[in-house]
Amino acid sequence: MLIAEYSYEDDIAAKQEEAFEDGQEAKAIESATNLLKMNLCSHEQIAQAINLPLEKVKELAAGLKG
Repeated sequence: MLIAEYSYEDDIAAKQEEAFEDGQEAKAIESATNLLKMNLCSHEQIAQAINLPLEKVKELAAGLKG
């Protein structure tokens, strides 16, 4: 029988990492939205500069138009 040990420290570290990644994604989306509103770059340039998938940038752009 396999029994896994629970580690409070590991659990907290995993939750902190997850929260950090969520914050990074939220900031990237905010930056992409701002660039789309400024209409200075192509969707491809925004995706490359902010490291977001091109489809996500296109989705954000569609949301701004409609």
